[in-house]
Amino acid sequence: MKKNERKAFIYLAPALLLALLFSFLPLAKSLIGSFLTISQSGKVLGLAGLRNYASTLTDSAFLSSVGNTLRFIIIFLPLNTLLTLLAATLTRRKSRISSIGECIFISPLAFSLSALALVFKEMFRGRVSIANRILGTDLAWLDSPATAMIVLAILGVFLDFAIDYILLSSAYRSIDKSVIEAAMIDGASSMRILSSIELPLIRSMLAVTVFMAFKDALLISAPVMVLTEGGPFRSTETIMYYYYLEAFRSGNRAAENTIAVIMVAASAIIMALSARRRRFD
Repeated sequence: MKKNERKAFIYLAPALLLALLFSFLPLAKSLIGSFLTISQSGKVLGLAGLRNYASTLTDSAFLSSVGNTLRFIIIFLPLNTLLTLLAATLTRRKSRISSIGECIFISPLAFSLSALALVFKEMFRGRVSIANRILGTDLAWLDSPATAMIVLAILGVFLDFAIDYILLSSAYRSIDKSVIEAAMIDGASSMRILSSIELPLIRSMLAVTVFMAFKDALLISAPVMVLTEGGPFRSTETIMYYYYLEAFRSGNRAAENTIAVIMVAASAIIMALSARRRRFD
């Protein structure tokens, strides 16, 4: 091993150790536990084989949470992608006006997840809510399954917006200016430059933000916990919130280990597809 490689391993050792202790070992424990019958106290009662997976995958509450998660993704993903791309496009040129926009667009980073969720809960609470006064509507936003999911999706956009905006803005501003200047000299309009040069050059980073947003949507739980608690009528109970209920409230060890393995596998597949997409760009 070369000297530089030894140095690299020394620098990486603390991070690798933490990953081993807090990620890989718990995952291995969950994987093994998903094939066992374990009591609430943690005592191994015997081998379950695939019964835990069969039980979880046929549970109506789990299947309902899968459907809720998919509905959330369908609303959240296009909305988040469109808004972050639009914001990054409008402020891609550095100017005094764009600086104001940047401050506004990255401001969600200054608030904690719980604080934003509580603000949204108050804004959309009841028929005399602030949202109804602003929009001129008369909706019980958090008391209806359809509108509660929309509010949750809007909250999800607020939580993801700043990071995705920063990534897309950085991608725009890393474009070689000489390419744009050459196109301008040739008489290309701003819209033509955007559609034919800038957007194609940031498509790799756009794909990364889409995959990241998809992963966040798949794993959403804390905003559900604060905003709706899975209601009304379990209509916003996502997979990870269902996991929270089964693992920490009910003490269902079979569901706890099985869902953990399923969700880690799903997240790994999403990130692998993201890495594969970047490699081909």
